[in-house]
Amino acid sequence: MAHPDQDFPFPFFGAGEASYYMWAEVHVRFAREPSASQRAVITDTVPAPLRGAIDWCEGRQLMVSSGLSLHGALVRSYPAADGDSDRIDDDGWLHAAPSRVAALNADIEDWLLRIDRECPILAAHRAEDPDGGGTRLSDWHAWSLTRLPGLLPELEPLLDRASHATSMARDILAMARRAGTLPRLGVLTPDVISWRDEPA
Repeated sequence: MAHPDQDFPFPFFGAGEASYYMWAEVHVRFAREPSASQRAVITDTVPAPLRGAIDWCEGRQLMVSSGLSLHGALVRSYPAADGDSDRIDDDGWLHAAPSRVAALNADIEDWLLRIDRECPILAAHRAEDPDGGGTRLSDWHAWSLTRLPGLLPELEPLLDRASHATSMARDILAMARRAGTLPRLGVLTPDVISWRDEPA
């Protein structure tokens, strides 16, 4: 179903109900470099489970990550819904209750919308975690794919670098390939690898 642009103020690749195995990571590329005061607001409002690493690069690229103890952070950060419980696998690994995971997903979207008002976001990205079961991708992700042609002049130069921005650009193009939209964009990306298939 088509949505008007105002429903989605910026592309968010990987939007939806994400599942996580051990970690979570979100990348944000701003339309311009945030000021010092804007950076302070942006980093001060990062959802608590993603404060394991907060890394700025190239002036306007931000990566936030939980590290490898995401589910413990979810248990500490969000209450579980009634009747919902955490579980421990046979290997002793903690898995937070689904309601805690849903709370993080909602928190990420709220945070992105808030910081976009602080400094405009060019694109945001959350990779799918195959070990956690991937992401039930939303209409926001589908709409974001339609905006990709306009983002290519920004993303393609990032492919030849070695930074968080490069990781984001490569995975966005891998998502587009999995969705079947990359061939129509006329992009040559021989080194783009997704977790579901072989190199493009």
